Amino acid sequence: MRSLIKPISMVIALCCAMTVQADTVSELEQLINKWLQIENQNNKLNTHWLEQKSSMEQTLTLLDAEQQQLSELNQRRKKSTSELTQKREQLVTKQSELENDQQQLNEQLTRISQQLLSLQVQLPPPLLSSWKNTGDLTNSQLNTTDKLQTALKMLGLLRDFQQRISIHEMAILHPDGQEVWVKQLYLGAAQAWFVSEDLSYVGIGFPSDLGWQWEFDPSINAEQVALGIAVQQKKRAADWVTLPILSYAKNTQKGAK
Repeated sequence: MRSLIKPISMVIALCCAMTVQADTVSELEQLINKWLQIENQNNKLNTHWLEQKSSMEQTLTLLDAEQQQLSELNQRRKKSTSELTQKREQLVTKQSELENDQQQLNEQLTRISQQLLSLQVQLPPPLLSSWKNTGDLTNSQLNTTDKLQTALKMLGLLRDFQQRISIHEMAILHPDGQEVWVKQLYLGAAQAWFVSEDLSYVGIGFPSDLGWQWEFDPSINAEQVALGIAVQQKKRAADWVTLPILSYAKNTQKGAK
């Protein structure tokens, strides 16, 4: 009986040992699986972290570049603002200078206009007609530019008339009340002579305080006046012409009285 119990006990002990060993193996397998799972998760975390790190490094690089650009832009903006302020100050100064120049120009233009208007009555009729066709300096609707251009045109016409001998024709009033058609020879804007076609009427023209004056003077050689006109019109060959300049001076003084 004892011999039988002993093998049975051994079998039971062996079975128990095997059961314990099986449980240990199972626990080890579970631990290994958990460890593998943790390791796998750790690898995934590392991989994810590396990916995130690379992305964040790129983002930081972009942010640094953007910050650099913004800093440069801000510097340029400050510089541009400073330049704009300087230019604005320069423009304000320039505007002030232009306004001052404009005021001086207006004052000078007013004086010139007054002088031209006072001179206007003393002009020879052809020149006076040209001036009137140029413009009216008394027109209050003219702006500064138009007035300046008109004044310059008038001065140009006066200069041109002064620098040449010119021929014109018109009717002038005789002291007896009749109009006489005459040819006129102008020596600039300060002296003129006239003669009728038949040489019956002759005289001089001159400016005075009363305006431009025509004076019939039979003592003047009508043929000389006619000759001067013909030479100027190239109808006669160039020749010496004697005309009474001194007579003009006397008549100017007479007109001034």
